[in-house]
Amino acid sequence: MLGKTHMMVGIAATLAITHPDTLSGFVTAAGIGAIGALISDIDVGTSSSHRDANRVIFLTIAVTVIFLAVDYFGKFGLVQTILQNSSIVRILLGVALFLVVCAFGKETPHRSFMHSFTALAALDAALCLIYPSIAVYFTIGFLSHLATDIFNKKKVRLLYPMKGGVCLNLFHAYGTANTVFFIAGCAVTALETILLLVRIAGNFTA
Repeated sequence: MLGKTHMMVGIAATLAITHPDTLSGFVTAAGIGAIGALISDIDVGTSSSHRDANRVIFLTIAVTVIFLAVDYFGKFGLVQTILQNSSIVRILLGVALFLVVCAFGKETPHRSFMHSFTALAALDAALCLIYPSIAVYFTIGFLSHLATDIFNKKKVRLLYPMKGGVCLNLFHAYGTANTVFFIAGCAVTALETILLLVRIAGNFTA
């Protein structure tokens, strides 16, 4: 799947499962879920081209920057909450661990370490050091990536470092299926956005 498809499916899955009822919760779920859905494909450079990996990295950074900007200008206070409820040491350790895991994963074959429950556990551990509450959003986004990839024709090594993997061999990563997943992700995200606005409007009129 293309990065934008994984991102939209990840956002849709995160919103549908967590069902945030506030605008700040919505932004947090969507932002962290998107990062979780994108991060696995930083390993694509080892199997195709580094240009592909760089696109994923750029998109992940862009989502992170946009999320931080929305949090700041929208005054949602997530960053402030993290700073108030965690220590600088824990935050630095968490960030360092996250980057180390990603650096290692970038050099592994595509759909191996970075597409496994092992990587998810390591990245979740890093996020829990920073602020445990955001790990659930990341986990859903990450798992959505794995779930869509197992439909493809290349095995996903979910239990890395064990050999073998899961592959339903239903379709290629690019093409009609990619478009269908992207449209479905956009549709669910739009629906969740509408439902949130309805709930917020209802709270104002109640």
